[in-house]
Amino acid sequence: MKKQVLIGSVLLAAISAFSQTSQKLKPTGLINTKILAETKFGAESSPSAKISPVKPTAMPAHNNSGSKNASTTITWQNISSSMNIYGMIISYCKPLQWNDELNAVSFVHRKSPTYAFSTPPASTAETGAIIAFVSTDCGSHWDSTALFTNNSFWARYPGGALYNPNGNTNISNAYVVGAGPTTGPSSTTWIGNWYASKSLSTYNNTPGTGNSQQVIPTTGPFPSGVPSRHDFAAYGFTATDDGKMRVLAGITDDVTQSDTAVMMMTGTFNSSTHTFDWTGRVFDFPTTVAPSDNNENWVSRPLQAWNEAGTVGYVLVMGSRMGATKSNVGFQPIVWKTIDGGANWSLESGIDFDSGNFQDVKEGVWPTSGGGDTIPNFWWAEGIDCAVDYNNKLHVFSSILGHASGDPDSLNFINQWTTEKYLWPHVPGTRPFIYDFIYDGTASTPSWSHMLIDSMSSESPSALSTGAGYQDNPWDMDPSQSNQKVRVDARLQMSRTPDGKYLMYSWAESDTAFTDAQKKRNALPNVKARLYDVVNHDLSPTEMDMTSGAQVEVSSRAMYHFISPKFKMVNEGVNTLNVDLPSTVSNSLPYAQLTKNYHWYSCANMDFDRSAPIVLTGVAQNKANGLNSSAIYPNPAKNNAVVSLNLTNASKVQIQVMNTMGQVVKSTSAQGIAGSNSVNLDLNGLATGVYMVNIKVNNASTTKKLIIE
Repeated sequence: MKKQVLIGSVLLAAISAFSQTSQKLKPTGLINTKILAETKFGAESSPSAKISPVKPTAMPAHNNSGSKNASTTITWQNISSSMNIYGMIISYCKPLQWNDELNAVSFVHRKSPTYAFSTPPASTAETGAIIAFVSTDCGSHWDSTALFTNNSFWARYPGGALYNPNGNTNISNAYVVGAGPTTGPSSTTWIGNWYASKSLSTYNNTPGTGNSQQVIPTTGPFPSGVPSRHDFAAYGFTATDDGKMRVLAGITDDVTQSDTAVMMMTGTFNSSTHTFDWTGRVFDFPTTVAPSDNNENWVSRPLQAWNEAGTVGYVLVMGSRMGATKSNVGFQPIVWKTIDGGANWSLESGIDFDSGNFQDVKEGVWPTSGGGDTIPNFWWAEGIDCAVDYNNKLHVFSSILGHASGDPDSLNFINQWTTEKYLWPHVPGTRPFIYDFIYDGTASTPSWSHMLIDSMSSESPSALSTGAGYQDNPWDMDPSQSNQKVRVDARLQMSRTPDGKYLMYSWAESDTAFTDAQKKRNALPNVKARLYDVVNHDLSPTEMDMTSGAQVEVSSRAMYHFISPKFKMVNEGVNTLNVDLPSTVSNSLPYAQLTKNYHWYSCANMDFDRSAPIVLTGVAQNKANGLNSSAIYPNPAKNNAVVSLNLTNASKVQIQVMNTMGQVVKSTSAQGIAGSNSVNLDLNGLATGVYMVNIKVNNASTTKKLIIE
């Protein structure tokens, strides 16, 4: 298996290219993001229909074979399939997990058209049957076992992981555990939640009996320890070394049909029955309420993250916090924290976007209408994820948009740009930037900080026939759901080593040089990744491309990817880091919602070279040291480009152009003046491809991607 190589040096970079006063673009429209939320949670189309397998005889052509971002030939293998794509479309479910004690990977998913249970489910319930795949050699070989089936409650959106008894090293003594929401034969709405477990002492096509398969209807009765109804238990499935299995769900108000609280469901192994007992804990987040519809202002995609021991944990939603003012009224993390395994929880402080430490983030966000405050919005629709590092700090990985208004009734409205109705202007300084926001709750004064991870070149095409980018969405339409497609989002996800010393960020984006008319739509997705060394504050300077250059079924077809919440550090040398990152991609050939969809797996083995000197440079530090903003234009470029930046005082500017191997191929320097500067960059003699441009001023630096045509 070939390996990707990145040269490791720290790049925690400032991003803003222009101040708000110099931005000239005007919005071309507004969109209500509640509409997008409905496409996420709508019941599946024709759930009672039996899906027949479809296997096309040929791959459809696509026009990205010349992708300039290709950097790997990581091998992907087809390990299974499902009867439709719906179980994979929510990136928050966590169906793929690696257990470090057993060195085993589990993948919980809805059955394939050919998988036969010992007692076949009713044909109408067939798409709601769950199986689990397990591998003890990082995916070279797999065993499968039946996990759940119920003719009255059809499983949807599975998440799952392995339960390993304390001190055990034998996979036969472990269990696979899963959970998710359910629909049913008499209704296409959500009627309950399923919970299942299975001993791995035997792999067969017979689900367990008794308490190993549980259904908790939204109407009750509720088990002992579950205080009330809960809905859509599909979020952030987590297993920790204390033996706990945890999954998050919303609590839906029957009148408004919106979530008003979150429930954490915790599974504890019962040694008498060899099954799991599930209990619930309610989190009522202090959010504002929209007066016109009485809905709480938060999005019902709760997140959780735990340390390896299961002692320190966080539960969070993106919402408008009650009592917030000015730039802080928007959707941002509202966080609960525990330090005793969940016995007690405390509500933590939020981000203060009115402080100078986050000015660079606000510079990439448009002010509200009428010249009001700039209100950052953590954008759930491209995916948000979180992790806990070795210091028990919380990391929240997200893109940022701006609210069009600060009024409680209008916080769901965001601007659109150009005739394409993009959600980002896609110009220097206002691109889809992705950040890691870090909460240090251990300090004497708890605080938030942040760093830039990267920018994305594309954004989601709409799943609605009336939405922007619908024609660029490559999936087929479902006529029974008003010609609705499925959304193709960036699926921002995080992973960590078990000790929390290394973090991995991943997302899916398209090289828009190859999309139709070079539109900024994520129609040809490839999975990207970056590695962060928490101890040494070292972010890999170039992004990893995990799917470009792979086989034709995956390259630029990397739909609905998952990465395991934990990854393996294979070799931690002085100059190199070698990792295995379990990953999946799910798609069909051609893209079809209701027919057979394939699951592709890779134990992505990657090398990171960290022999380069380590220099700590954070976003806020860049500001303090005078590197206020920088941009490269044109980009893509040919023979010349210009580096534009603002300096707080006269300083020497040093610029290096590096290839993907980290080699310096061009360099220049100039004496900058206080204020606006433009430095010419001679690119003559450089081959077409992707380069990284490092800009250094005093002790601060930033690195940006440059494409040479």
